[in-house]
This record gives sequence, C-alpha cells and structure tokens, in this order.
Amino acid sequence: MPVTLQRLIKSMESIDVKTESKFADRWLGVFKGVIPEEMTSTEYVGTLRESCYGKV
Repeated sequence: MPVTLQRLIKSMESIDVKTESKFADRWLGVFKGVIPEEMTSTEYVGTLRESCYGKV
C-alpha cells in the first residue's frame, strides 16, 4: 500500500524534536540486543556468513 503524502507529513510532525532520546533509539530500539555489544554490525554479519546461517 503506498504511503500518501498527508500520512507522511503527519508522521514527521509527530516526531518530538525536544525529547532527549535519540532518533535511532526511538525507531530502531526494538532491535536492541540483536547484535552483541562487543561486535560491530559488519563483524556480526561476517560471523553469520561464516556459519552458513540460513542455509540449513
């Protein structure tokens, strides 16, 4: 379903720029803990590729 310009504008207006939380924490916070803290995302993806993740 295409996103209408009006819905996009409402979504942008709903973002409170005065909050202390970071934009990424608000929108991507659901993925917190997926990548181990001691690894970068690039290292984690490399580890998954080496382990043949998803090829079983």
